[in-house]
Amino acid sequence: MTIPTTIDFPLRPESLTSDIESIQIYLSELTVALQEMYEILADNANGNILSNAYQQNQQWIPTLDGSSTSGTFTYVTDHQIGWVKRQGIMIDVWFDIAWTAVGTATGNLILNLPYEVAETDEKPFVGICQPSSITFTGGTGIVINAIPNSFTADFWNIGDGFATANQSVVSSGQLIGHLRYIGVQDE
Repeated sequence: MTIPTTIDFPLRPESLTSDIESIQIYLSELTVALQEMYEILADNANGNILSNAYQQNQQWIPTLDGSSTSGTFTYVTDHQIGWVKRQGIMIDVWFDIAWTAVGTATGNLILNLPYEVAETDEKPFVGICQPSSITFTGGTGIVINAIPNSFTADFWNIGDGFATANQSVVSSGQLIGHLRYIGVQDE
C-alpha cells in the first residue's frame, strides 16, 4: 500500500442545513474519513513485518528454486527463516535458509520474494549473503540481486579479478542474507 496523494472528504454541501443533526452527521463522516487516512499514513510510515517466527497470519517462509527447473528443495529444520519489512514501497528481506537436497532443480539458484520488485533498468538492488558449505560456480563470494518486475532474486558469484556469474543450483548449502529493494505500488 502506498501513501495517498489526495484526500477525499465527505463533503456534500446539499446535505448540510442549519440544523444540528445534519452538522453532526457531517462531522461524524469527516472524523471517520480522517481516521482512515491517518491509519493508511501510519501503516505506511511504520511498515509491515512478515516472518514465520513472528505471527502465524504474517508469514513469509523463504524458498529457493532453480531458474530452469524449480525442483523440490529439502530444507533443514529451523533454517528456513525469513523476515520482511515493507515500509511504503521500500522492502527489506532477511533470510537464513539451508537445504540438503534439490530434487530435479537445475539452472541458476533463485530466492522467491514476498513482494514484486519494481520495474527498472538493469539490477540496482543488490544484497549481501553469508554462504556456508556452498560450492561456488566461480569466484570467492556471493551476493543477491532482486530481478526487476518479478518476485525473484538470483545469486551471483563475485571475487577479485573475476567477472560476476550466476550461482548454479548446488545440492546443499546455507545462505544467510539481506536484500533491500523497491516494490510496486498498491500490492
